Amino acid sequence: MNKRQVLVVAGALVASGIVGNLGVSGALADTIYRNYNTVSGEHLYTSHYEWVTLANTTSDWTQDSVTFDEPATGANIYRVYNPNSGEHLFTGSAYEASQLMKIGWRSEGIAFHSGGQIPVYRLYNPAAGIGAHLNTANSYEKSQLIKVGWRYEGVAWYALDQGATAVPQKTVWHSNFLYQDDARWRNVRIGDSTLGPEGCGPTSIAMILNGFGRNYNPVQVAQTAHAIGNYNNPNVYGDGIDGQTILSTLNYYGMQANHITSESQLISELISGKPVIYGMEWLYTVPNASHFVVLSGYINGYTTVHDPLHRIGGANSVDRLWTHPSQLSDDWNAGRPAWSVFPR
Repeated sequence: MNKRQVLVVAGALVASGIVGNLGVSGALADTIYRNYNTVSGEHLYTSHYEWVTLANTTSDWTQDSVTFDEPATGANIYRVYNPNSGEHLFTGSAYEASQLMKIGWRSEGIAFHSGGQIPVYRLYNPAAGIGAHLNTANSYEKSQLIKVGWRYEGVAWYALDQGATAVPQKTVWHSNFLYQDDARWRNVRIGDSTLGPEGCGPTSIAMILNGFGRNYNPVQVAQTAHAIGNYNNPNVYGDGIDGQTILSTLNYYGMQANHITSESQLISELISGKPVIYGMEWLYTVPNASHFVVLSGYINGYTTVHDPLHRIGGANSVDRLWTHPSQLSDDWNAGRPAWSVFPR
């Protein structure tokens, strides 16, 4: 089954009303924005956080005036990505998403949820390549596109009426960088070592805290991790920090850590705007040495690495990161060393 056959089948599913009106009227999770790629012609639907990431990464994207409010709960709307063409597709059909993945598309997790009274329509342009699909809640836009040759594929999902319920302020993590070998603290000894060689964990935690508006330096976090956990504890196997100490330290500072056990879950958490603390092989190539970093944002298979030793910073492949986790047993004493973090 080729891509077009898959989309034809899924279009029938959309038209048949499989993505139903769930009547959700609870608290809103976010406002979704429609963005336009001036080079490829694609439309991408993002939260404000992901839009900021896009805008800071490339000048190809502009933000449409089209927005809608998504509910906190409801039917899943999946996002899949074609690495060959660079385009995305949004679908409420798990079947459509799975069929596209069989022919090379990549899952980017759950983009948002369907629910409410406002239908969001899906249209297809048979004359287009990239950007052949468009979603809109504007019935006038829908009718005008049909007049010029677009095909109506039904209601893709439902959104909440804007203004019906006030959208709460969403906590946003702000990118920032700290380095364990900073001259201000690289020679500070805590426990059996100094921060220069053994400070990646506390420095990563400090970046996460400060991104949420706190004001901590790696020394303060390291002192806490040593006092309440096993950071640089000479009586415990391993160097630096371990998984359990990361969790206890985050908890001490009022953070909730969500354990990540799959690559698709990692992508979903990054898309949602949450920072991720991740224990990886040092430089991808040294299995007997580990290094904790912070990951943030997700665009077309890549995430930004906030490296406390500034060796692999910038955009890195999520696939590559996921296949090179730390190999040290103490990093795994709370499960795979990957957690998204958000204030409690």
